[in-house]
Amino acid sequence: MAIQIDQKPYKIKSLIERDKITDEWLLTRLEVLLPILMNKHNFDMWITLGREYHEDPVAITLFPSSIDSSRRLTIFVFVREKETGKVKRLVISSNKQFEPYYTCCMGKKGEGPFDLLRKLMDTYQPDQIAVNHSTHFSFCDGLSHSYYQTMTDTIGKDYSSKLVSSAPLAIDWLQFRTDSELAAYKELASITRLIAKEALSEQVIFPNQTTTREVVEWIRQKTFDLGLKTSFYPTVDIQRKGSSADRIEDIIRPGDIVHLDFGIEYLGLCSDTQQLAYVLHPEEDGVPEGLRNALITANKFEDIVFESVKSGMTGNEVFEEVMEKAFACGISPMLYSHPIGYHCHAAGPLIGLFDKQEPIPVRGELQILNNTCYALEFNIRQFIPEWNKDIPIYLEESVCFKDNKLHYLTNRQTEFYVISSRL
Repeated sequence: MAIQIDQKPYKIKSLIERDKITDEWLLTRLEVLLPILMNKHNFDMWITLGREYHEDPVAITLFPSSIDSSRRLTIFVFVREKETGKVKRLVISSNKQFEPYYTCCMGKKGEGPFDLLRKLMDTYQPDQIAVNHSTHFSFCDGLSHSYYQTMTDTIGKDYSSKLVSSAPLAIDWLQFRTDSELAAYKELASITRLIAKEALSEQVIFPNQTTTREVVEWIRQKTFDLGLKTSFYPTVDIQRKGSSADRIEDIIRPGDIVHLDFGIEYLGLCSDTQQLAYVLHPEEDGVPEGLRNALITANKFEDIVFESVKSGMTGNEVFEEVMEKAFACGISPMLYSHPIGYHCHAAGPLIGLFDKQEPIPVRGELQILNNTCYALEFNIRQFIPEWNKDIPIYLEESVCFKDNKLHYLTNRQTEFYVISSRL
């Protein structure tokens, strides 16, 4: 029996609709979220430089839809008023398309962007100035060496001594989702699953003919035809009875498990999922019991994650608690979940890594917070009697943490998609 998806068919918004939505999101984030974060992290000024063809990862999230690049140099300056806590949103640019999101600041003739930045510092006298540099977080390391030098030379030693890493603020800006964004994430996850369902079907896969590479090419073309982008290059591989490898790329044959790892980018947000299909032998009328039982175990592991995650726990604390509970239940798992958002492997706490099944320094020490999203990515290994061997079951579901608990953004996979063998 094939898994059923209860969402409606593909319904992709027009470009104009998308721009309207993302612009509304940006204004809400700037008016509501940004002041909360500036006060939370006690920064008086936050500077983000956008350089044409070398954009800061944070700067990209600050552009309204009518602006697609920095056009030489754009400097965003957010100033927290010490008395009121209100935040002024300034941009050193002559491009009026930045308004009403920001107030444009233009210098006098012969006055460069960094000279104007120095004047803003003189006006507001910030005690802590956050800039995007970080040793550990790539998202927060967008300030180039040359522009750092130019900036510090221009603003002088006094202000330069007040420069600090924006990482705590930038990570929160990137990871927090508004309620409207969370609602849209459900649509994003549903579209991703619909594409996955079609890819793992008899419409695309012809046993003994179709290769794993051809399924990848179909997914990429389908996503492109829908006016979307993949959030990373998809992978399709198979697990096969009698194979010495866990995952191989080959012609898809009866008896194979087909494994898909795939995500899309839509409305500026990214999804990430792994789904499984089984190809029936001509004499089979269902998935072998051993494989069905292994998928049940994988779902039990998901349940353990859901019951373990609490607000304020670090990624490392979640990892250690989940793995301890799983081992106590006789489950043999690997856990390597990650945030999703503006990026597929996004800003926020890591919960294990595929190649490091242990607490992760720095990135694993970040806390799980409300209104954040994750790819619940893992595998469990279980003995399959019909195959007379242990095999891994790979799954990944898009989830959000809201109201102090995890929620699936779409129905999780509880049964294999089934592909029949054509005679």
